[in-house]
Amino acid sequence: MAIQAYKSKGFGDKNCAMALVVGFQGQLKNWWDNFLSSEEHEQLLSHKIVTSNDRGMEVEEEAASGLLIHTTTLHFLGNLKEEQAAAKSILINLRCPTLTDYRWYKDVSLTNVLKKEDGLQ
Repeated sequence: MAIQAYKSKGFGDKNCAMALVVGFQGQLKNWWDNFLSSEEHEQLLSHKIVTSNDRGMEVEEEAASGLLIHTTTLHFLGNLKEEQAAAKSILINLRCPTLTDYRWYKDVSLTNVLKKEDGLQ
């Protein structure tokens, strides 16, 4: 929704993606700062795709915002089909008194992992 608002104001796709990155907070900001290298930042922000226009000519278009959303979704959610089976078994075996306790545990654990600069190890 934010990308569409930025595009309606005349921003290019790369500028929309950079505006999203500037607004990252919490776990997203730690992921962007600590898990991705500067080369990966540049690859994400300068991504282009080749499409054909109505005349049949191939045209290169910016696609940074779409790739940024796709990358963050895959990183934080993973493959959804695999996650459904894993989440079911985890929730069945989890010993938290309430779902609020589970949510707190998950948020704190993930935040602590993403704050570490060596979180990939």
